[in-house]
Amino acid sequence: MDNKKPREQWSGRLGFVLATAGSAVGLGNIMKFPWMTGQYGGAAFLVVYILVMLVIGIGMLLCDFLIGRNGKANAVESYRKLVGNRSFTWMGYLGIFGAMLALSYYAVFGGWMLHYIVNSFTTLAHIDPADVGGFFGNAVGAVWNPILGTFIFLALTVFIVCGGVKKGIERASLFMMPALIIILVVLIFRAITLPGAGEGIAYYLKPDLSKITPVVIAAAVGQCFFSLNVGTTGMVNYGSYLSDKEDVFKSTMQVAFTDFAIAFFAGLIIIPSAFAFNIDVGSGPALLFVTMPSLFAQLPAGGFFCFLFFVLLLFASLTSSVSILEIFVPFMTETFPKAFNRTKASILGGVICLLLGIPVSLSFGIWGDVRILGQDIFSLYDNFICVFAYPLIALCTAVIVGWIWGKKNAMDAVTNHGTLEHKKIYDVWFFLVRFVCPVLLLIVVYTGLRDFIQIF
Repeated sequence: MDNKKPREQWSGRLGFVLATAGSAVGLGNIMKFPWMTGQYGGAAFLVVYILVMLVIGIGMLLCDFLIGRNGKANAVESYRKLVGNRSFTWMGYLGIFGAMLALSYYAVFGGWMLHYIVNSFTTLAHIDPADVGGFFGNAVGAVWNPILGTFIFLALTVFIVCGGVKKGIERASLFMMPALIIILVVLIFRAITLPGAGEGIAYYLKPDLSKITPVVIAAAVGQCFFSLNVGTTGMVNYGSYLSDKEDVFKSTMQVAFTDFAIAFFAGLIIIPSAFAFNIDVGSGPALLFVTMPSLFAQLPAGGFFCFLFFVLLLFASLTSSVSILEIFVPFMTETFPKAFNRTKASILGGVICLLLGIPVSLSFGIWGDVRILGQDIFSLYDNFICVFAYPLIALCTAVIVGWIWGKKNAMDAVTNHGTLEHKKIYDVWFFLVRFVCPVLLLIVVYTGLRDFIQIF
């Protein structure tokens, strides 16, 4: 790799934080977090989620960034450089494979959002709430329109990634993340001023600690990792573009705070709105694609608010999809430099995801009865990634940093060889990574592996 051109870097902390926070922010924050909160006790889940993020999530995110910055290469090469042999390079390959599966169905959801945006000022602006379910079913059950939406979403993703780190990913994030936050603020103001929203605000912000159970804790751990992209190897790749002078701990805290803030704001929009219109806050994806348009249809300027909401969701999804494709692109350009530049690798990744995404799209329609290992195609992809692959990668990351890389190397990485005053922070972080995270992640992996084996 010595003969290759210098690796790109972020222009500074702001670009890195916005791009990386954009990577973390996505459907997990805006779609999943609100209904998980609604399903698992409201503010009780919120309290546990915050604790899990502080104890586990931030520490594991810091591990990914440090591994990437140390390797200055794609995830496969970064793991090899850290350990000194090829014992853990399989983690990088598993991350790449998982990324292709994840982006394939992520793009399908992105196509749905485009359909909702197009219909915001027409059909959805005047639709009877009782008919929204039928609109959703017809939209996702069609053959060609969802595939076309998937293609457009992937094309947007490829276009951004082709621009590279500074001109593509960073520039897009500098626009999309602030725009996303502005839209959230507008929608929050509308949601909390709805008649009857007060009960939802209390449910969301006033915890009933008696509702905290082991099930709630487990759900919070899973949601935290899903939201922060821990275990995907995507954050390893983003960390590889960091300067050696960057304060990685401070950047990690900023990314985690931004990620949490977006999820919190999304909950403050959806949960009070659902209470205001007597909607079940634990109704899953229907809370987003069926319930929210129903709410907007009953509001003044409902088409405008519907448009804002799904544009917000599209921005959040694009910033995440870009980071997923970026897992694949540098691996191809650095492993096969003569055959692939960034543009060719981005297009190849987009084509692969489109081919993988077509069966997912059809599984919501004419292939709805198709079962592989007892599951529909979307569930097969999602379970392999979330139940098995990502938790296993996160567990191995904790072992690598805590037990193989070693205390001195880890301290040098966190403190930039003693130039930063993070000794006390380092001691707490290293203890959690070495002892607490592996135990908790081992439980998650065991549970996931047990459920995955049951599929067979």
